Formats: sequence, structure tokens, C-alpha cells
Amino acid sequence: MSILFSTRGVRLLTCLLASVTLLACAITPEGEVQPVKSPNDKYSYRLLTLDNELQVLLISAPESPKAAAAMAVMVGSGDNPPGRGGLAHFLEHMLFLGTDKYPDPAEYERYITEHGGHRNAYTSFDHTNYFFDINADFLPEALDRFAQFFIAPRFDAEYVGREKQAVEAEYQMGLKSDGRRNLDVLQEVMNPAHPYSQFAVGNLETLADREDSTVRSELLRFYDKYYSANIMRLAVLGNESLDELEALVRPMFSRVQNKAVDREPVDVPFFPRDSLPMYVQAQPLATLKQLEVSFPVPDYRDDYRAKPVAYVGNLVGHEGEGSLLARLKAEGLASGLGAGPALGWRGGSLFGISISLTDKGVEKHERVLELLFTYLEMLRDEGPKSWLYDEQARLAELSFRFREPGNPSSYVTALASGMQHYAPRDVLRGPYMMEDYDAGMLEELLGYLRPDNAFVLLNDQSVETDTVSDHYQVPYARTRLDVATLKPDRGDSAAAELDLPSPNEFIAEDVSLVELPDPLPEHPRVALESERQRIWYMPDDEFRVPKGALYINFRSAGVDQTPEQAALTALYTSVLSDDVKAFSYPAQLAGMGFSFHQQPRGITLRLSGYNDKQLLLLDRLLEVVREPDFDKQRFEDLRRDMIRALGNTAAKRPSSQVMDDLRQALRHGEWPEEALIAALEEADLDTLMSHAQNFRDSATAEVMVYGNYTPGVPERVARMLDSVVSGDAAPEQPGVEIVRLAPGEELQYVVDVPHDDSLVAWYLQGAGDTWHDRAATALTAQIMKSDFFQQLRTEQQLGYVVSAFNWPQRGVPGLVMLVQSPRRDAVGVTAAIETFLDALPAALDRATFARHKTALLSEILRPDKNLQERAGFYWSSINRRQWDFDGREALAESLQQMSLEDWRAYFDRVFERRRHSLRVIAPGRWDEVPDTPGRVVRSAAEIKRGHAVYRLP
Repeated sequence: MSILFSTRGVRLLTCLLASVTLLACAITPEGEVQPVKSPNDKYSYRLLTLDNELQVLLISAPESPKAAAAMAVMVGSGDNPPGRGGLAHFLEHMLFLGTDKYPDPAEYERYITEHGGHRNAYTSFDHTNYFFDINADFLPEALDRFAQFFIAPRFDAEYVGREKQAVEAEYQMGLKSDGRRNLDVLQEVMNPAHPYSQFAVGNLETLADREDSTVRSELLRFYDKYYSANIMRLAVLGNESLDELEALVRPMFSRVQNKAVDREPVDVPFFPRDSLPMYVQAQPLATLKQLEVSFPVPDYRDDYRAKPVAYVGNLVGHEGEGSLLARLKAEGLASGLGAGPALGWRGGSLFGISISLTDKGVEKHERVLELLFTYLEMLRDEGPKSWLYDEQARLAELSFRFREPGNPSSYVTALASGMQHYAPRDVLRGPYMMEDYDAGMLEELLGYLRPDNAFVLLNDQSVETDTVSDHYQVPYARTRLDVATLKPDRGDSAAAELDLPSPNEFIAEDVSLVELPDPLPEHPRVALESERQRIWYMPDDEFRVPKGALYINFRSAGVDQTPEQAALTALYTSVLSDDVKAFSYPAQLAGMGFSFHQQPRGITLRLSGYNDKQLLLLDRLLEVVREPDFDKQRFEDLRRDMIRALGNTAAKRPSSQVMDDLRQALRHGEWPEEALIAALEEADLDTLMSHAQNFRDSATAEVMVYGNYTPGVPERVARMLDSVVSGDAAPEQPGVEIVRLAPGEELQYVVDVPHDDSLVAWYLQGAGDTWHDRAATALTAQIMKSDFFQQLRTEQQLGYVVSAFNWPQRGVPGLVMLVQSPRRDAVGVTAAIETFLDALPAALDRATFARHKTALLSEILRPDKNLQERAGFYWSSINRRQWDFDGREALAESLQQMSLEDWRAYFDRVFERRRHSLRVIAPGRWDEVPDTPGRVVRSAAEIKRGHAVYRLP
């Protein structure tokens, strides 16, 4: 389902535009206008409109190992019939469960999985999107199955009854999601005549059969009314030529019926007339401290060439000097802010601003609002600035010009949805376009961002409430916002510091490609090595974009050996990231990503994106590492934020909680939230500074320089690092330790997850960490995942979260079977998993085994799609000391040699008779746990104390 408020991501939408001076569009002989594409795009495209008015985008990608398709239907939860909340979402579920041509409800899922693919869908307020990917050779057969969704679905009565349970389970799972809870409150206080006020997810009550109508009959009416070719958009990517793709798609999808559906604009206001300004206070389940401010504005989606919302959102969401967030941080009121489009519908939208508050910010939220409205008034007074617009346009131009291939499924999903809004020639570049500077339109938008047009939602557990929402039982209160107290104070000297961003010095100017050495190394080589530095270097010869990946792993023995070290290291990375935000945020806008990231035995600094100004950013970041001068108030705010986040465990998805418990049980250096909170409660700035100094004194630096870099860059990086890491002899650095379960060992770890559902996360470890063990375990997960989902979720309806997946830990092979059930206790869930495991080998024939093996081989050997993916592979290999960079080939070779008999023998020995087993159980409301032939453990620490370990680099 769609999320109510976008936050950090919306600011980056402003970095999107096409360079019209570099591009041209084509017109086919038939007169169809073809989309403008990036100069860096090697795919070929063709737009079609079939006789039934279905619009299709064909994408020929001859070298892509995966094919993909997506269908966006312009109907969503905003179209639910009155009293039938969740019907559009329920219909989305049902389309996967059999068609007239392929009646077996498991057939589509099984075919996609056995041929290396994935499938899914989502229902938003205004559209529903179905998508899949698959190994490229099998696109025709997969596409035929997919097309039947929109031609002749069965809506089998048996599965209508069963799948309602899955929707109910999804609804129950979301009861502790503060995002869905906030949406529930918004839908109660908005205009009930607006279609978005309807319950989106659905449950057993809204989907129940009634005396005058069954839910199946209403599903059929809904499908017959809205699933029409003229409001569908299809995107298909495959290896075939455009002519071959057209010959494939035309006969399949021309059979989709055109019912001439006309989507009229919504002509009712989003909020009841005279209800704004509105102030709502709501109690979250988590210790969330959030202020959401939304303004009803016109629907600017048709104005995508001008992008007024992106321009304003970028300014409001800016984090550099003079920004609203910088001022809020200086006063200790907030720790984060995002701005941009929140919701859109045919005829209107919401512009949203989301502010993460500190404790002081909650107490003084009126001051937060005052500064917000002062900033917005400053923007109105200053008026639109063409130079700021042009700067955003330059960034967007670069983004489109050097766009790299991504995940095929994600790509077609976005394109199919975008086709609903962009002109045919703009379907590829529409999200990037920002070429029509319109000062009047910008002034109009800013005119809506006034206190008297505001909806304000304050989330905090301390607020007083007088009402409880219907579907998610959220305590809240609604009053009128007192605008008089929020008028900007022009005499406020602090507010006077609010200003427009300065020109962005980090925008890439030199986008030339470096000359490649001859001969070119096959993979990264050590360019420089000293006592505490090792620098790997490789220029990129494949992707040829003016970008690079510069990764530094500062490794130290003192980062996670105790809960105190782990907590202080996490806090250090957070304070570092915050301290550099004022000068680094423009670099991020300019297409340079960076992050400080805590990892086992160290802290990683990663830089990526355009390489032109990358070393300038690196030098400034390392200066802060070398000579930190952290603000005491910001330190306290971030420390409290971290304590609050750790205390929010109960508000996380229950399935995420049991996976966290499993991870803590297996990984040394992972600590329970309670121990980390206790350490943070005792920490002060002096403690942190001492920890940071100890970290630097003991740290070594492993560096990778990969991309559009000259051979001189490693030496320049080394000189920068000389002032950060010591030149003394390197101390011994400990490796990473993973618990090694013994053959035949059966552990059961019962955890407390405050939720009614039962949860079972059953982990089976491989027999060792050889390539054979890794291949056999990964193949087992591949074989299991489709049937596990089909049998335990679709057939037995145990719950919404049902999955089996490969879960290696730093190279130690393992698989997990995860079930969250609102219907069965942990005893029943465990028995169902056991039954599935027992039957698996005998149910597998040679043909199916071969398909799974081929699918996994294809995934292992899948070529990297872009520079960033290749950098990730190289970096992972370096960190694991796989310096031949042949891990994928070694795993594939071991898999290739495995026969069905080999696999059955391994499965019988390792996953049946002599299991290396750990079950994490959360009993839920039943408070029942399964009997175990092995040992019951009480904590993750107990597991780690009593076991041998895999010691890894």
C-alpha cells in the first residue's frame, strides 16, 4: 500500500531533468511518437497503442539476463465502493490465484520462481500495479500467464474465502504500523465525501458476504467496471528485438477488453469546507515524535516539465546553512525534515512537510511551526529565483544524461505508472524534466503554503486525546489551529538567519572519461600499501560514466566487543553524519552519495556518484574525522533519538523483531537493545570523544578506488588518510565470529514479541562454509520458496508473512523459514513447517530440479547492471579476503556439479537427520511453544557462550 507522507526521498526528486539539447525523439513509419532516451541508454524503445487503446512501451535489452513486465491500471483503493473498504486491494490479491487458461492458483507463482523470477503487486489510492521479472529466455510463457490476469481471471469462490484471511492478516500486521495508523486518523478527519477517505487495506468485516451481495459478486462487478484496456499501461522489457516483442505482445494483450472507462476528476475538497486550519494530535505506538504539516494544493502532475512541487520541496527540505532544518537543529527542536508531494488525486494533491522532533521540539512545537511558517513567508517574499531553478535543472540534466540501468522489474514498474501521466515522448525522461521555469506557477504554489490552509498532525505519546479511530484504534484529538500564535515574527533574530541556499559548489563540471591504461587489470589491484593502509585501485572500462565508488573501511578492535563499544560506535557514526550535514548536503543534491556506516569490526565511509568533486568532499569529511568539534546539544539530541529508536522495538513488524533476535543469537558483536540503551544512558560527550580517539588510534584503513579515476587518485587518498590513521605498526585486528551449530543440534529460543500473532523463524545452518555447502544451501532455499509460500500461505492460510529464503551470514550458509500467523499457534505452525520439510525431497522431480538449478545459476552469474553493483561485488570480495574475485564462479561451479541425488543426500543429512537447527519462537496470544528434542535457550548470549564459531575475515 502507498505511504501517507514521503520524507527524505522527496527532496531528491528535484535532481531530475532531461537535456533537450542532447536528445531527439523518433517517429515510427506508422506515426507513433517514440520516447526520448538518455544518451547513455543502450536499450531500444517503441511505444504502441493497440486497437483496444491499451498503451504499451516495448524495451529491447539484448544483453539483459532478466526480462520484466508491469501493468499499471488506473484504479485503486480510492475507487472502493461505499462500505467495501479494501476491495481494490483484495482484487489485486485474487488476480494471482488462477485464470481460465491457467486455473491452478499456484501455477503463476511456481512458473516465475522456477525460472529465476519474482512477482508482486501493490495497490495505491489511484492505481494498481502488477509486475514480474524472469530469466530472459522465458518471457513469452510468463507474459502469456500475466496477460490472462486482465483477460479472464477466475475469482474462484474457494480462494475468495481463503484469500480474505490473507488480507485480514495483512490488516492485523499493520495495526502496529504508525504509518498506517496516521493514515487512519487522516481518513477520519478529512472530507468523508472524498474517495480517499475510504479504508484502503480491508479486513474480514469489510470483505464479508452480506445478505444482498457476496464479496465475490462485488469483485466481479468491480473488475468488469474498471479493468479496462484504455486505462491500462503496459511496459515490457526483453532480449528480443522490438519487432519480436511487438509480435509477442500484440496478440496477447489485444484481447484485453476496452470498456471505455472515463476517469473524471475528483471535484470535492480533500478537507471539509471551513475545517482548515486543523490541528490533530495522535498517540503513536512507537516513541515517535513527529510533526506533519500538509497543505491542499492543485494537482501539478501534468506540469511535470516545470515541476513546481519539486522546486519548492527542494528549498523547504534543504539541510545546508541557512535552511529551516539547520535553524531547528540549532535550537534543539528537530533532527530531520523532508518536504514534497504527499498524496495526489485527479484534481488535487497534498504538499507535505515532515519534521522529526526532539523532546524539546515536542514541548515547543508551536516554535517549530512558527519557524516553518517564517521560512515559507521568506520564500514568498524572496519570490522564485531563476538561478536556483536553473541549478536544479543542471543536476537533473546530469542525472538523465548519465542514467545507468537498474533492476528491470523496478524499471518497468515505474515506467508503467509514469505512462499514466507523461506525454508519449516523455515517458522515459518525464521524471527528470525541469525545463519550463514558470515564476507565476511557483508563486501560486507558495501562496497555498499558509497557516490558514494547513493540516497539522503532531505524533507523540504524551498528547491528550478524546477520540479513537475506527480501524486502527488510534487515540487522537482534533481542534482548530490557532493561526494568530503562528504569525512570523519579523523581529526574531534567529528566524532572520533563515535564507535561501548558496550556489552549489559540488555540481560536477568535468564529466569527461579518463584514459584507460593498457593493459587493463581484470580486477582491483593493490596500488599502495603501508603499515595501516591498503588501497585497491581499478579504473572502470565497462560502464564508462563519469562516476566512481571510493570506499574506506576503518577497522578497529574496539568497535563492538562489548555493548558499550557497540553503542558508542553507533552514536559516533550518527554524530559524525549529522555534524557534516551542513556542508555535505549540497554534495548529495549534486549526485554524490556518501555515508558513515557501522559494520562488524569497523566503520565504513562510502562515497559514490560523480567523481569530479569527490575528493573535495572526502577531504572535508576526513577533516571532521580528524578534528571533531561536536556540538553538545546536538550530541544530546542524537543520543536521545538513538535511545528512543532502540526503545521502539515493540513497534517494529513482529517478523522483523524475530529476525533481529535470530541475528543477535548468531553474530558476535550484536547486542540486545536493553544493553545498548543502558550504555547510551551512561554516555556523555567526553565519553564519546574518548571512544573516537581510541578508535582512530587503533584503526587501519582498507580502501577501494573504482571507477572513473586516474592512477594518481590512490596516492592523493593515501595522503589524506595519513592525517587520520596512525603510521605506527598495525595492531592485530579481530575477525568476525558467527555461531557454529553442531550436527544434530536442535535449539529453541523463545522470545517476547508483544503481538497476538505467533511467529516462527526456523534457521537451518549448512554443514560447513565450503563452496559445496553454500551451493547446496542456496539451492535448497530456491527449491523451497515457491511451494512453501503456496502451501502454508495460499492453501493453509497460516498468515500473510510466509517465506523461505537463503540467509548466509558473512559467507556461512543458512536458510530461514519464517511464518507469522494470526490463525495458528506456534505448535501448529512448527508442525506445518516440519511436514513441508519431510515431503520436499520426494516431491521434487528431475525436470523441476533442473529448472531450479538453472534459475539459481542464472542469478549467481548475473552480470552487474551498473557501476555501483560492480563496486559492491568488489568491495564484498575485498572485505572477505577473496582477493581472486572469483567467488561467483566458484559457487556456480559447485552448483553446476550438483546432481539431484547429490542434493537429496545433502538435504537428508544436513536438513533432516542431522540438522544444525535454531528455532526462534514468539508464542503470541496462545502462549504455547512446540516441544523440542533439543535444548531450550533463554537468551542470545547463552547461545553464543556455549558454541564454537566460524572465524571470518
